[in-house]
Amino acid sequence: MASSNYSAGLHFVVSTPVQTLAKRDRKAIRKHATKARVVHPRKKVVRLWSWINPARELGSRNAVLTDDNPTPKSMSVPVPRLVGSYFSGLQLPPGVEPCMIQDLVKLIVLNKNVAYPYEICLDVHPVERGWFPYMISDICCLHSMMFSLRAFMEKDSCDQPSHFTTFHYAKTLQILQSRLHDFDKTSAISDSTIMVVITLATIAEISKDLAGVETHIKGLEKIVKLRGGVRALDTNNNMQVKVCRADLGYALLFGRQPLLFREGPSWDCFIADCGLIKCSHEPHDAIILAFAQTTLDERLHNVLRDVHAFSCISNVAYQTTRKLSPETYNEMTISILYRLTHLFFESDLLQEAIRLGLLVFSSTIFLQRHIIEQPYENLLNLYGDALLGLFAHGSSTDALPVPVILWLTILSDMVAGKEIPSTDRLHTVIGRASIESWSQASEVLRSIAWVDFIHEKRGKEVFEASVSQLRCQR
Repeated sequence: MASSNYSAGLHFVVSTPVQTLAKRDRKAIRKHATKARVVHPRKKVVRLWSWINPARELGSRNAVLTDDNPTPKSMSVPVPRLVGSYFSGLQLPPGVEPCMIQDLVKLIVLNKNVAYPYEICLDVHPVERGWFPYMISDICCLHSMMFSLRAFMEKDSCDQPSHFTTFHYAKTLQILQSRLHDFDKTSAISDSTIMVVITLATIAEISKDLAGVETHIKGLEKIVKLRGGVRALDTNNNMQVKVCRADLGYALLFGRQPLLFREGPSWDCFIADCGLIKCSHEPHDAIILAFAQTTLDERLHNVLRDVHAFSCISNVAYQTTRKLSPETYNEMTISILYRLTHLFFESDLLQEAIRLGLLVFSSTIFLQRHIIEQPYENLLNLYGDALLGLFAHGSSTDALPVPVILWLTILSDMVAGKEIPSTDRLHTVIGRASIESWSQASEVLRSIAWVDFIHEKRGKEVFEASVSQLRCQR
């Protein structure tokens, strides 16, 4: 055996068939082997499964199909692969100039940034999964997007649509109708046609053409059915999410149930039980849990838990680098909003008020159109009426926990309009809760659901205005 004299403490053990190991060497080997056997606890990996496609794990690009929801191969219409850059060899139709395409790209990027808030999302979906491939490769989609761009730019400056806007709209309808009446329905149910219909519905909503919105969304529903349902749409190009968002926007605009997922949606918690976030809001947690378990329908309670979990995840993501992937964000959006829009408590004022409150709260996060600043007035009116009915029965609100009644009331005043409202309801609730500062109030609100970077500024304004008026009255 050779001994080591290296200052670094390295010890080489040499063994030959005619030379046995010394006791010191055998001890060194055992110590090294023991260290190698030490297993450090691994961080628990959170596995999240899609709400839209329950058999597909989020983060996996390969959807697992079941016998109940097979994807009809004949209905899959892939987008043609582009050669070179997006503008290589592109032949623009009459009336479309290259500079218009550049403006259109800017609008697309702006829309994506609104759909995926950078404060909590890791990154937006790349252009390849958005509108761009369909716009470039499909003439009908290109005209519809140019119409969308023109209509958006002219909405506040022109009483009548310009010649170019009318031209692109006419060409869109001409090509779309030709496809829908074609014997070969392949192009009629393609991804690009779906994008055209969604675009037309969006512009109709901006123009307050409610009849047009309904016509386009019902046409979208038929196309999706012919494709085999939402679950048969491709997950890689984000088509499922675009269809669901259009359907949910229609439901909130008209105050109706959405057209999709009417049968058999999962009512279980989607994210609250997955271990994505651990939070504590004592002493309010125990009070809220006791109230929810004894008062709320289990389905509504599960949605409330998911909205709370999402709020806490968003607050952590905003303050740290732990961002959500766009895919996970989309699934949270869709799972929460579809369950809330399919629920209804006609004979229970309290549960209906909480359901509508959660829907208003969620729409300010997931579907609020910051560019358009066009709230869902029908939804806000329903929520206001529900609170009026609830507060008309004073005994009902007196029994509510402070966090619940404060959250319902301050949310109502927050979304009432641009002016800071002054309501006796909020004065009463603040006085009952013995809350004197916004920091106290925000802690209580977070125990229900509160996203700081979205609700903090407006919530603080409403609260401090009410407190100031209360002090003046004293």
